Amino acid sequence: MNMNDEFLSGAPQTTQGKILAAATKIFVENGFKDTTTRAICAEAHVNVALVNYYFRSKAALYKAVFSALFERVVAPLLTVPDSVQDHDSWEAAIRTWVRRSLNICAATHPPESCVARLIGYEQDVPSDIACAIEERFARPLQMCFERLLRMALPEADALQISLWSSSTHAQIVVHALAKPTWVSRFCPPGTEADRWLDAVAEHICRGLFACLSFHRFVP
Repeated sequence: MNMNDEFLSGAPQTTQGKILAAATKIFVENGFKDTTTRAICAEAHVNVALVNYYFRSKAALYKAVFSALFERVVAPLLTVPDSVQDHDSWEAAIRTWVRRSLNICAATHPPESCVARLIGYEQDVPSDIACAIEERFARPLQMCFERLLRMALPEADALQISLWSSSTHAQIVVHALAKPTWVSRFCPPGTEADRWLDAVAEHICRGLFACLSFHRFVP
């Protein structure tokens, strides 16, 4: 079991795993800027020297937290375009990508809720390493969805793809930013949250399908 597997199993045993779990908790509670290495040490019951030994710096530890959560929660989305073979499978892939992304951004339980909170912090008060986080974790996800878009818009220029990508992204990421949650604000009384999110996902997808249709597979 590697460090990330140990952390995500919920029962870290090694010193690295304990530090990573503690750092996740504190970063999710306070964000990068308001988190101190000493607070992480207190949560993990280790000294500062051990944190520096295993992770070198608070920034490196923050990246390690993102990496562990990304591999568990977000990385599976990157394979969604590979399932496309025709129009029906393209629509299914779009629905899968949108709904899973909503699951992450609107999550109330870890590990998905940890990702949502960190996304919220980075959008609201970007960390000192926001550019590195964007390039390493957010950009691959954006490129994945743009790949799906190019299957419907093979001749589109970068501006067209960007407009479709950013507008869809905005409708999803708002769920990670809203306080109180978007679900609590807009879900009708008596409607289960999952049912409402299913409807939101379908609403987003219908907007896409009204204007776009599959043309060819893009490797």
